[in-house]
Amino acid sequence: MNHIKFKRKGDEINLGKDIAIFIDLDNVYYGLKKYHMDPDHPEPDHNLFLRLQQYYGKDSIRMMEAYADFELLDISMMSLQRKRVHVNQVYGNGRGGEERKNASDIQLCLDVMEVLYKIPEVSTYVIVSADQDMVPLLDRLWLHGKRVELFCLFDESLSKSAQLPEFCDKTHNLFQFLNIPQYQNLSQLDRLIQNAVVQIYEWYEDPNNSGKSYGSTWIKKDFMRKLHISDVEANHLFTKLLRGKYLEPYEITVDGNIYYGYKVNLANHQVRMVVKIAGYMVG
Repeated sequence: MNHIKFKRKGDEINLGKDIAIFIDLDNVYYGLKKYHMDPDHPEPDHNLFLRLQQYYGKDSIRMMEAYADFELLDISMMSLQRKRVHVNQVYGNGRGGEERKNASDIQLCLDVMEVLYKIPEVSTYVIVSADQDMVPLLDRLWLHGKRVELFCLFDESLSKSAQLPEFCDKTHNLFQFLNIPQYQNLSQLDRLIQNAVVQIYEWYEDPNNSGKSYGSTWIKKDFMRKLHISDVEANHLFTKLLRGKYLEPYEITVDGNIYYGYKVNLANHQVRMVVKIAGYMVG
């Protein structure tokens, strides 16, 4: 397990470096994954780590710590390290999604308390997490006269009973901070449309599907299997995609035979935005 390394006095000049950032990356990663959003997004305006550096200023940040079971996350540790993020590997139960469970939040809290007592110069603590278990930590930092700022997704994952914002000097909505405000209040149908667009786009990105067309029958079967919806709902969703011009017909000729299918319509601004937010480079 990684631990925060403290420098001896005189080893480094840290004038003005009074901000410490602690990211429960396990919590944030799966929260953003619902919107096909990568916290280490290729575009700076949507990249969590670059946005934090931009907002607080690199010269003011003393440390940026990220906690997760990186073996389960589709994210590059090297990419984070290049951004001056210290990664902390915290092993979990080996499961992903909703069944995951690890000690990221516990290790984060322990490290925050260590910094609190060993580096009194840190005056601002930035916590990136929507975990309600953070309340005692936030309260303890306040009692020690520290400024506390919280970043989290203001959606159904934020516990209303925990009232996390009440234990902070300032709260930041990650939808706004990462420049994706349009995703905050998606209806169930809008989220299905978003998932369907990304699914179809990624089907064509898969090298195994090179030279193939994605037919309507297979598209709807995959909707049922991957989106966990019924046959009727899959048909309704497909019809909605066609009428909204999210899809366009696509045909391919193989050995003199024509195969018909559908691709996402990148001429549609909304489709292009969804694919771009998912981390793909489109015009």
